[in-house]
Amino acid sequence: MKTAKATFYPFSVVPHGKKVMFVYGVKTPSETRIFLSQSEDGLTFGNKYELHLTDEDGQKKSLFDCGQLSFFAYGNQANLIFSQTSKGEKQILIAQSSDLLNFKITAETSDVAALFPIVSNFKYKKNFLTYFGGESLQVAASDNLVHWHKTGSLLPKRAEAFFDEGAALHVIGTVIVPRGILVLYDARVDKKSNYEIKIGCALFSLDKPYAPIWRSQLPLWEESVAKKKYDVRFLGCALVKQSLQIYWSSFENEFFVKTINLASSGLVPSEKARQLKRHASNPILKPEPANSWEKDATFNPAALCLEGKIHLLYRAIGENGISVLGYANSQDGISISERLDQPVFSLAENLRIQQSPSTASPYVSGGSWAGCEDPRATQIGKRIFVTYVFFDGCNPPGVALTSIKVQDFLSKDWKWKKPKLISRAGEIQKNWMIFPEKINGKYAILHSITPKISIEYVDDLDGEEITIESLKKPGLDEHRWDNVVRGAGAPPLLTKYGWLLLYHAMDKRDPDKYKVGALILDYQDPTKILHRCTYPILEPTAHYENHGAKAGVVYVCGAAIKDETLFVYYGGADSVVCVATEKLDEFLEGLIASGEVAGEEVAGEEVLQQLQG
Repeated sequence: MKTAKATFYPFSVVPHGKKVMFVYGVKTPSETRIFLSQSEDGLTFGNKYELHLTDEDGQKKSLFDCGQLSFFAYGNQANLIFSQTSKGEKQILIAQSSDLLNFKITAETSDVAALFPIVSNFKYKKNFLTYFGGESLQVAASDNLVHWHKTGSLLPKRAEAFFDEGAALHVIGTVIVPRGILVLYDARVDKKSNYEIKIGCALFSLDKPYAPIWRSQLPLWEESVAKKKYDVRFLGCALVKQSLQIYWSSFENEFFVKTINLASSGLVPSEKARQLKRHASNPILKPEPANSWEKDATFNPAALCLEGKIHLLYRAIGENGISVLGYANSQDGISISERLDQPVFSLAENLRIQQSPSTASPYVSGGSWAGCEDPRATQIGKRIFVTYVFFDGCNPPGVALTSIKVQDFLSKDWKWKKPKLISRAGEIQKNWMIFPEKINGKYAILHSITPKISIEYVDDLDGEEITIESLKKPGLDEHRWDNVVRGAGAPPLLTKYGWLLLYHAMDKRDPDKYKVGALILDYQDPTKILHRCTYPILEPTAHYENHGAKAGVVYVCGAAIKDETLFVYYGGADSVVCVATEKLDEFLEGLIASGEVAGEEVAGEEVLQQLQG
């Protein structure tokens, strides 16, 4: 007589305390035995043992033809909810335990909501909660796990096409994070021969678990999976330190783990990225009362490292209220070695002032009523390209472009190429800059970073007419420190990890302060964010950043790498020029440590062997 072959079948993975619980079955035609295994890192499971099930009379209960099974805990009580077919009828049974070993069946329900992932170790007004999907996410609540009360749609329809637009959402699991309840869902696309797996998430308030406070704009994980090889079945998720573990099994019941570092999302706390250090000499450049054109303010400098010196083009305002550009340089990047007593760039004839300063304009910023503002300088080959904000005193400010030969720049022969407006007339545009090398054979102009990195690629910066349409929209990540993104800062710097981009942002919870963040962009495709700091790298805390034309402002327009050190130049309170530094490698490593956008997959064959061994 042949012995029936036992089949390994993974059921559910959930967090419990500081451990991750994995519940799986060993199936035969006559019964299903249930086992539990624990892990501290979410990857290596051990301490496996069989769960014992009894009915309400204390008699041993055998499971047979077991379909779905979920596990969750609340306090000292663990719960198993499972379905099985008995005499042709489907049952949903609830079993409870106080020792994680002996489970007693306490109730039966006909509501399939009980089988959806229930939030572990959490109650809302004495109710358990479970999130489930469909056209949107929904939540159901129950005080006894038997009778469930359901909401309608919790997520508003996307205003434009996103990765999960129109997809049926299937909830994978839930985890509690400091800012709320994180609900993960599968928005897969069913193709003819494969699945396009797209995992998204939404964050719900702990105080109002039916109120979404954030939703991912991009999938946490996406992958194409062949149907013939895998019938992807998600088992749950858990948060282990900074890592989100997503568990799934294949058609052949192979067990897999997908690891995603959540620190960059701001959903979990992380060690702060290394912040920039202000230099004790700040401010390094102040208004010069002897020069009428820069007696009121000198701030927001562009920066270039050429021939061992740091060269600064700074915005200056004098007694006529018009912004012009001044020049200074530094041998060590800190102390000013040379400063010219005349402006080196001002408004050109073709970009001239339209009105007198007596007429107020709603577009005035930075203390001047017109002029060329906030330069960004980039060297490409033998030329230096400068983008700046052009404001004629009347029309909305736009972005203009000029250039100069490197040789003329170094010799201070200010032969600037005739400037041209590269943004669309009538639009308010600022914070545009040029990458310091061509990408895929074209010049790359970064013109927006919200809601995504937007780059215009052109063949010729000098000759061709350029008009770029730039669409900016506010960010949706309300929980982050940078929930109001203002724009990019200094032109990107090439590092061994990718393009380092500094940017300006504000926090609605800390209003009226401009802060600086940092991104690392993919080298070949800089629209892709690889790393993002969870915290600001520079905040307005010094007195010279809070006393001036505009308090609470640190505004970066220039950055350079010199002697393996990152020098970041910024305007303090729209009044003075300051510098902050950090060793480049240490800064980048700190930024990367604050969290990655994409994680790496960990195959689960070893886990499978541990459980079946």
